[in-house]
Amino acid sequence: MKLEIKFGIDFEIERVEQTLAKMDWFDSHGYKPKLPQGVGRSSSAQEIKASVLREFDEKKLKEVSDKIFFDFSKIEKQFSKKSKEVFKNNFPEIFFVYLTNYGVGGSYGFPNKVAVNINADVFRIIIHEIIHLFIEESVQKYGIEHWEKERVVDLILNSKEFGFLNCQGWQGGYQGAEKYIDLLFNDLFFKYPEEFFSEIKKVRE
Repeated sequence: MKLEIKFGIDFEIERVEQTLAKMDWFDSHGYKPKLPQGVGRSSSAQEIKASVLREFDEKKLKEVSDKIFFDFSKIEKQFSKKSKEVFKNNFPEIFFVYLTNYGVGGSYGFPNKVAVNINADVFRIIIHEIIHLFIEESVQKYGIEHWEKERVVDLILNSKEFGFLNCQGWQGGYQGAEKYIDLLFNDLFFKYPEEFFSEIKKVRE
């Protein structure tokens, strides 16, 4: 498992545009994404580009990139080994990590893309988004809802099996998903993951 880290002005502009396009969704789910100063829903493409260029700091992005490589090198082999044991699917050997100043803390694009806001807890969020990628096929197959999948990822990262990552932590509020996800997770996830995902909709209803 390797990381390939990317950043640049073009991606920053794209990130801002994508964030603005999803503002209604972010608002409805309680997220407060970061935008360039002075940029809002009515901003033009020219205004977005000008703001991104004004704030772009390549040196800072390079420093963050170097720190990620250093931190990941310490857990890479164990993380890869444990992930293959647990998830058992054929996941990519390379994950493309896009660094940004904007948007929410992190996001992912199946099968192997991660975007992370460098103003957040960068390393933990990268691992969090990679775990999302590992379970995404099951999420799609069984119609797992947003806060359900967030709870599942956090349960994985807080489990003893992945304790070596030191990426423990909980998001603020899962809209009640924890009330039925946790028991199922403890009973099934590491032994029968397919059954775990298939049961979520049943207990939700």
